[in-house]
Amino acid sequence: MIHLSNISKHYGNKILYRNASFQLNPGEKAGLVGPNGAGKTTIFRILVGEEGYESGQISKPEKVVIGYFSQNIEEMKGRTVLEEVKSAAGRLPHIQKQLLDFEQKLTDPMGEDEMARILDQYGELQAEFEQLGGYDLDSRAAEIVTGLGIPPEDHGRDTGTFSGDWKMRIELAKILILNPDVLLMDEPTNHLDLESIVWLEAWLMGFKGSLLMTSHDRDFMNRLVGKIVEVANQAITVYGGNYDFYEREKEVRKEQLIAAAKRQDDMLAKEEEFIARFAARASHAAHVQS
Repeated sequence: MIHLSNISKHYGNKILYRNASFQLNPGEKAGLVGPNGAGKTTIFRILVGEEGYESGQISKPEKVVIGYFSQNIEEMKGRTVLEEVKSAAGRLPHIQKQLLDFEQKLTDPMGEDEMARILDQYGELQAEFEQLGGYDLDSRAAEIVTGLGIPPEDHGRDTGTFSGDWKMRIELAKILILNPDVLLMDEPTNHLDLESIVWLEAWLMGFKGSLLMTSHDRDFMNRLVGKIVEVANQAITVYGGNYDFYEREKEVRKEQLIAAAKRQDDMLAKEEEFIARFAARASHAAHVQS
């Protein structure tokens, strides 16, 4: 689905990653982890084209739809909650408006040729609208908004009347209604209560696209993902399992590195001992020099 190959990225003298690679496959759910400042959010921004990179390549299908939920929300006011959420549903709001325009035109007097032309266009739009799930758009929007904790009696409220935390939920609902091929989520459980987190987890479990997410809620991530992408030490490392597996495997790899370093230190100590013992002997000069 998306392949990052030998990506290098830095800010001034600070190197985030050098020649880093990983792949997000169709339908795969992966967690993005690493210390603060390592470059996790930058990965998201690179994937959606908000930031560039110094070298490497990103491969993805030409028409892939990517939804990105970040901690930055756009200004919201002047639309109801449901109107705001439906506005993010790709082409559906535009098609819905076109259908209403055609329905209005069909009430006006016109010739047979003109009516046939409008009916053909109307039929094509209807087919596309149905294929994209337009006829259940209202119910899906209401289901998502309610699931994220906004009760039905508030669906008609102007978004400008909500606080920042609640606007964050509306922004999250806009990403979910898009139902993209690839879903990038930066701390989606922030600002959510337990009931909303449970609902979101169930929704993501049923999501058919690819998911790459960060979350401080390790249990939430652990139940969802089957792969971990770690950003740390100027590198990207992939672990084939959930978060629990990642923690165990990381410790195993750390112990292996420590053991390898000890073996190397022991070997170097022996070499240094050999040099010290035989440096003055002409018969061993070639070995010592080597």
